[in-house]
Amino acid sequence: MNYSDIAIPARIIIGVTGHRFLEDGSVYASKIPEILDRINSMLPTLKNTPTVFSVLSPLAEGADRLVAREILKREESQLEVVLPFEADVYAQDFKDTASREEFYHFLSEAKKIVLPPGEGSREEAYAGAGRYVVDNCDVLVALWDGKDSAGIGGTAEIVQYARASQCPLFWVNTASKGQVVFEEGLGLNQETYIQIEDFNSEKMDSAVIEQESRKYAESLSRVAQETNFSSGILSWISGKLLPRFVRTDLLAEKYQRRYFRAGSWVYALAAAAVAAVTFQILFFPNVLGLAWVEILCILGAIAVFGIGNHRKWHLKWIDYRFLAERFRSAIFLALAGMNVTAMRPPRHLSLSYSSQDWMVSAFSAVWSALPNLDASPASELEVKKAFFVEAWVDGQIDYHRKTSRVHQRRYERLLYAGNSLFGLTLVAALFHVFHVGPKYANTLFGFLAIVFPATAAALGAIRNHREYLRNAKRSGEMVRHLEELKKQIQAAHSSEEFFQLVREVEVTMLHENEDWRVVVRFHELEPPA
Repeated sequence: MNYSDIAIPARIIIGVTGHRFLEDGSVYASKIPEILDRINSMLPTLKNTPTVFSVLSPLAEGADRLVAREILKREESQLEVVLPFEADVYAQDFKDTASREEFYHFLSEAKKIVLPPGEGSREEAYAGAGRYVVDNCDVLVALWDGKDSAGIGGTAEIVQYARASQCPLFWVNTASKGQVVFEEGLGLNQETYIQIEDFNSEKMDSAVIEQESRKYAESLSRVAQETNFSSGILSWISGKLLPRFVRTDLLAEKYQRRYFRAGSWVYALAAAAVAAVTFQILFFPNVLGLAWVEILCILGAIAVFGIGNHRKWHLKWIDYRFLAERFRSAIFLALAGMNVTAMRPPRHLSLSYSSQDWMVSAFSAVWSALPNLDASPASELEVKKAFFVEAWVDGQIDYHRKTSRVHQRRYERLLYAGNSLFGLTLVAALFHVFHVGPKYANTLFGFLAIVFPATAAALGAIRNHREYLRNAKRSGEMVRHLEELKKQIQAAHSSEEFFQLVREVEVTMLHENEDWRVVVRFHELEPPA
């Protein structure tokens, strides 16, 4: 398997606004390739990341379609459409049958069609669609004569809205033979593309990715055969989406292990430093060279802490895990012929991530490349229910049940070990105070009375740092929620009810992931101070 086949592209969304009536469209069409090349030159160096363009257009006559047509000539480019109102109503605004046919042709090629909430009058609906374009694009291309709008929602108003939002703007001046003026605004989000490049540059054994992807695909195929479920998109998922999910999942596990090991080493070396200096003072007070053991332990802890943070083990773990879980849900939503939920965390989970984060852009780039989904797969309702329960919900229930048990067990073991050490500390302290045994034994008891609580504190720090108890309870609650949803899916009487419950499963998993991120994102490696 070649990395380039599953590399996540850097997707640049180009919004369009402009006049409906253009005297010489070829003049303006010739400017679009130049603008695309200019946008490419604004990106950071991307050695392992392909670039794709997505045009976001209301598909009105004139500028909207002209720019869309030119961008779609680029390989892998995509079309997203925002409509001011329902398509059939909107089409009545176009001048003739040929224009309406062209509109419906574009619409059939669109990867995504959005209809913002109605905002009153027809003009206000047009304005709402224009503002949506600005709010959801990376760069706006405006074919505009520079004059004020004749009414609400005109090109001038949308350009001014873009300027106020500091959206990067390419203004093709239709009053001066297509002169192009670039207004940088806030510029492209360079950090997003850099992080996608870093992700694509991660080295993994392609044979392992291919093997794990094949196992997952065979599992899905087996369940599909057992339940008689059929979906034309299964082969695309096996070839494109599954390898990306597997690679992301393996990377998340890799950085989780490194982060956890680094945290354990930091606390263990801190306890070892206490033991070393105590041993030197109590047993060999004149051998100052032994103090170097304490110094080396402290330096080791600082080195582990520094390396882990410099290489972003913690950040990569939580980012890759978030992206992997989105890919996991995407597999089943695609099989159901459903779109994914927009990734905007609720207000109470706003610390989880931002819609501007690279994971959101990366996921959107992959999802938008899926073939157009069939909103009503051919399989019967009972077949769909059986497949999705066995292939998806049961798997998540088993995972969270196991996770809850493992974390609860680890929490209890570390708690028991810490409490035992504090109990032994009391015994050692009493023996030391009452001079039990010979002198060397009394010194040993003093040593243990210092080392035992330091070790117990290190175990407690590891226990709290890994949030074993919270994660055990969270996974336990997920088991309960998913079991309820499983029963509801099995009892669903209509496709509408089934799809609604599938959506609820996805949202439940998304919110659980968002809540998890809020907890762990502030658990970066820290010095054991």
